[in-house]
Amino acid sequence: MPSNTPLLVEPLRLAGPGDQQLITVPGWSRSATPDGGTRFISPCLTAVLTCEGSGAWSVTGFTAPGAVPRWRARFGAGTPAEITAAFTTVLADGLRTQHRNYLLGGPHRRPGTPASVLADRGWRPEPGPKGFHDQVAPDGTAVYRHRLGHQPHDAEAAGHAPPAWSMLAGDPKHPSWRAEFTIGVPFYPLVHAARAFSSPAPVQRFAGDIPARHLALVTVQRPSRGSANPRPAPAARPGPSTTPASRPAPAARRR
Repeated sequence: MPSNTPLLVEPLRLAGPGDQQLITVPGWSRSATPDGGTRFISPCLTAVLTCEGSGAWSVTGFTAPGAVPRWRARFGAGTPAEITAAFTTVLADGLRTQHRNYLLGGPHRRPGTPASVLADRGWRPEPGPKGFHDQVAPDGTAVYRHRLGHQPHDAEAAGHAPPAWSMLAGDPKHPSWRAEFTIGVPFYPLVHAARAFSSPAPVQRFAGDIPARHLALVTVQRPSRGSANPRPAPAARPGPSTTPASRPAPAARRR
């Protein structure tokens, strides 16, 4: 099959990185980082999104401008853009009202947690490595991992302690990509990321965009006539577009 053949691929988590222009933080200021990446700073100066040269994305949150980091989220190279975008787009929207629209009494608040979203989609609980608890996808190709016990916020944010939550895709022992979230991360964008991570809906890719190690794990089909073709991968180290991606249904902050 030619590498430029447009396909519908499922599940999303194994479809490949996709179009990084889906990752949006409208209204955030933009600058270059010393290592060749791109940095975006929220208007309230309490969140920074960084597109790293490796293709990974990270988000750092602060309690106030100039404070030490309170929390971090990192989407490793290879993470499908739709999953990263599910987190960043809703976070950017929530910061406009200091999260009030997505918390108790807010107009976008919805019940649910990452664990309940996954459970509703058939992900089963299993013991993880020592000190962790896992939820495993029905097909065994992904894990949502929760760290047990307490670690100081600053130790996690500085990378000196394992993250509170992780998403692992592919072979759980040797994942194709991973996303990590520390204690203190706003919970509603994490729920959105979990919805995308576990999404059963197909996404559009070119045949050559699907990682070779996932070819035996995904289901593909040709788009029907009239369907839009997948967009080609953007240039290296792309920046978020100025138009928000579609937003999944928000969820409440419940751990």
